[in-house]
Parts: sequence; structure tokens; C-alpha cells
Amino acid sequence: MSAVNENGDRTNEDVSSSSDQLKGCTSKEESDLILRIRRTVLHLEEESSNDRSSPKNDGNTLSAATLDFKSERAKQKYAAGSLEEAFYECWKIPQEQRPLEIWKLGGECCKKLRVFAVAQRWFSEAIHVCRSNNSDLNVKLEQARIARLFNNYLTQYPTIDIRVDHRGKGIYAKRVISPGEDVFTDIPIVHAQTVDTLSISPACPTCTISLLTPPVYFEATWSRMPDKLQRYIEEQWPPITIVPCPHCPFEQYCSERCRDRAWKSYHRLLCPSVNPETTELYHFCANRQIIVRDTWNSIFSPMILAKLVTMIILSIVESVQNETTSNGIDLSQPHLTDQTDDGPLEHAKETFSEFISSGDATYVHTIPRMLKIMQNIFSHSSMPIHYEFNEQEFVHRFYQIACNAQSFSSPVYATTIYTKFLANIRQRGKAALYQVLQPFLKGEPVDQVFGGLFPLQSSLNHSCDNSCEIMDCQVTPEVAGIKVRCKHQLKPGDELTINYVDLALGRRARRAMLKRAYNFWCECQRCAFEGDDAYSCTECKTLSPVIDNPNSTITNENIPYRKPFPACSRCRNAWYCSAACQKQAWKQGHKLICRDWTKERSSSSAN
Repeated sequence: MSAVNENGDRTNEDVSSSSDQLKGCTSKEESDLILRIRRTVLHLEEESSNDRSSPKNDGNTLSAATLDFKSERAKQKYAAGSLEEAFYECWKIPQEQRPLEIWKLGGECCKKLRVFAVAQRWFSEAIHVCRSNNSDLNVKLEQARIARLFNNYLTQYPTIDIRVDHRGKGIYAKRVISPGEDVFTDIPIVHAQTVDTLSISPACPTCTISLLTPPVYFEATWSRMPDKLQRYIEEQWPPITIVPCPHCPFEQYCSERCRDRAWKSYHRLLCPSVNPETTELYHFCANRQIIVRDTWNSIFSPMILAKLVTMIILSIVESVQNETTSNGIDLSQPHLTDQTDDGPLEHAKETFSEFISSGDATYVHTIPRMLKIMQNIFSHSSMPIHYEFNEQEFVHRFYQIACNAQSFSSPVYATTIYTKFLANIRQRGKAALYQVLQPFLKGEPVDQVFGGLFPLQSSLNHSCDNSCEIMDCQVTPEVAGIKVRCKHQLKPGDELTINYVDLALGRRARRAMLKRAYNFWCECQRCAFEGDDAYSCTECKTLSPVIDNPNSTITNENIPYRKPFPACSRCRNAWYCSAACQKQAWKQGHKLICRDWTKERSSSSAN
């Protein structure tokens, strides 16, 4: 389980352990880089493949003088700006003899050359050589890893940058961003509809658009309506296409394309016709209960957990299939992951490595039934490989979702469909139909809600005075997601932040929720200038004066009664012992966050 720092991001202790995933996985990138340097920079003819592999000691140990000479030559090349040549000089030193400074120098060269996978490995080796907790190296390693994983995003959105320092990672503005400006969009890696909206507001599990039909909206009254009235309603209802799964009754889609995408990405392993052990999971999700003793107690759906693990398994299968087809391995038969080597497994898991996972490891003991359901699903004989889904893995994946799941949906909401229906029956000449339907109308339906894991959005840190908000959007005609919109102007270097909790809560409640759910103590600007109660001056921390017990019939043990200080008349979240303290706090920064927070729109995550 990953630890998190005060900003809710991965700590340095977790960085070094995650770097092990890359060892042995960058030989091709490093080989290609060396070949390019030899051809384009040094103008050398291609030699044998062994010459391009990383040099090792074969009994020919370099003397101390030679090692110092080569190291100094690499430093001089780097200082002169010849990054390719500097890295080549570092690379020519046998691995076993490379000192810490050479591993660091090689990593810096590769980072500046934007060969981030190789940079990550060299920084990882530097940490190994260092044999101690070096925070500077941990930061460099994390910077290279973040750059590798988010390079495409940062190329697509030049207005933002992802930075890593000793506090963790965050997203920062690279230019002035104006209020109301959409900064970036993001689509989920994996998502699932929440249990409490699934049956009353059905939606396509692939693209998330609403599939609200008249029978679902009118519920029991639909069957009691005359056939003629049902036909009238169906004629005026916006057209909804329902494409069910041909193999099971549990999933329905808006199109054949969405059905095929779902089958390819997860349903071919989770369809009850293939894996009967998933039937109980589908039944649980259909029951609309998010609190079931011994089974579940979370807002997000357990289906997203099953989909996440399924995606890892299918990624392993695809990787093994691509690499071993020529070897004649039959992937229709189960295979152990350790028979396929660590490469595909670690590569598949790395897709989700950016999502923090922090929480009480004993929580799984309160939902033993769900753990058993998941273990039955992924140990079934229909699985193409054996994936060890033990208690530790369950807890890790559970908290990855709990700490990162963001609520979202397609803008084609159930309310949108209902509004169009009302507009149709209110048209001229249909007044009689509208009057007949009035007793049956139940008002606006509940909109569909999904929880998803978003790679870029999950890098946004929290602030109780957040600079950005999350909004639903249709990223492409086929894919729904979110967009991040700026609330107040950001200057270059300012951090983009969102809120994880309800902003209307007081400071004590907000901090308690953040500590419990995300394992950090909020020190944002708002928390710095708000207080917890009226009995301590928010500015100078002076306790309010003790007064006599106002109600002698109520005892308060040995705790003295105190007279409350006056509250800020505007925000009601700060208390001062004097006008001087209030003016001092106002000048220092309270004026920047002083407002009625009950009116703030919440953009907190689904969990």
C-alpha cells in the first residue's frame, strides 16, 4: 500500500519501491539510444548487438585512474552541453564500476534528452548504489517517472506542467489562466456506474449516456396505463436505442459499437455466461444498496474494482500473446503469471501505478463477502491466466479507487431526456395529452452517476480554496469524461487545485475527513485563516474568558465554561478576541478567503 504525504501524493519511500517495476524493462530504449548516438553523433558504424548492450565486467576491471578519467570526461561533455556524448561516456563505464555520480549524470542526460524510461532506470540504480534514503534522488526518480507517464498529456496541454518536489506531485500553470477557461479534459481509464443510480437511472456502461426509457421512468404505473397512452408516450419520448448483451441480462448499451468495446475491454471475462461467479456481483449492483453488512459499504461500485483487475489481466494476456505467438503458447488455456515473466505483469500494473492507495488495511475484514466474491471471480477456470487476488491486493485496489474515484457522467443526462419529453408533450395541439399525463409524472428523474479513475485529474491536489472545478463533458462524440475549469486567475507557477470534501464544512470537519480518507492534514490558505471554534482567537490563539456555569443543572465535569468570541460577520468561520486581531488577520490573508462557503459548488470526488 502506498503512503501519502501532506498533499495526498506518493511519498519518497514509495518511489524507490515502485522503481523496481522498471528494472530490466528499458534495455530496448537504452539500446536504441546508444545506436542513435553511435550513428548520428559519433558517426560510427553499427557493431554487434552485444556492443550496444550495457557493458559489464568480464574480468577486465578498470583501474582507478582510468575510471576517474572516464568519469571526468563524461562531466566535461555534460558541461559543454553534449548530452548524447556525455551519456555515451557514462554508458561505456561497466555497470559494476559506475559510481553514484555517473548513474546520476547518466540519468540527467537522458531526462534532458527526453528518454524518460532510461532516465528512470539510471536514477533507480543511483538510489541502489547510494544505499541510503536520498530525498534528492527520490525526487529525480519520480520526476523522470512522471515525465514518462504524462509526456503525451503535457504535449497535448502546453498550458500546464506536472512538477515533483519533496511534497509530491502537482499540476501547475505555465501561463496566465483566466477565470472560466477550460484547462484540460480527461477520460477515465476505468469506470462503473454507482450502485444507487444503476437501476433507477440506467446508462450505457461504455459511454455513460442515459438509457432512460418510459417503463423505467414511470415504473409500476407504466403497466397500468392503457396501451394507447403508452404508444403516445413512446412517440413523444426522445429515441433511445437499447442494445443488450446477447449472452447475459445484466448489461445493455446504446449501440453495437459500445457493446463491442465493453466486450473487448472487460465483459468477455466478467459476463456470467463465461464466468458464472460474476452473477452474484451483478445481482448485488442491481439491488441499489450501498451498505450491506459483511458485503459492501462504499459509494463507488464494486464493479469498478472488478473491471480494474480485469483490465490488468487482459493487458497481460495481450502482451504475452504478442510476444509468444511464435512460440505456440495456447492462451485459451490458463497460465500462471510467473510463467509469462514479470515484464507483462508489471507493465499491466503500471497503468494504475499513479493512483495513490491509502487507508485502513483492516477495513477488508468488515466486507469479507465482497473479498470472497472477487476471489471466486478471478480464480475461476475461465480466466486466461492465474492472477493472485489475495487480501493485500484487494485492499490496495480498493483504496486506489476510494482515494481517486471522480464522479462524472455524459452530458446526456436522464434529466435531459425527460426535459425533451416535456417539451414535446407541451407543444401546441397536445394540451390534452399533457393533462392526461399530469397524474403520472413524477418530476425530474435521478441522473446517472459514474465513478472513474482519471490519470491527469488524479494529479490535482486539494485546497479548501480550490482554484479549479471539475465538470462533466463529452470529450469526443463517443467518449464522456471531465474538464477542469479555472475559477480564479492563475499566474505562471500557480498550482491548480480542486476540493476533495464539502466546502461548506467547518475546518475541523474538513481536516478530519481529509486525514481519514486521504491521510494528510490540510494546510491550505483557507485553513490557515479559519478557526475551529469560538473559544480560541483564530489570530492570536488566546482562549476566551472563563464564565460561571450558565445552567447549574447540567454538569460539564472539570471543563470550564467560556464566553465565545465574536465571529467574522461574513464567513462565520473565524473568531477574534479583539478588533486589532481581526484587522491583522484580514491584512495577512483572511480577506482572500472570506466568503459564504455554503454557496460554493462542490467538485469533490465520487468517494
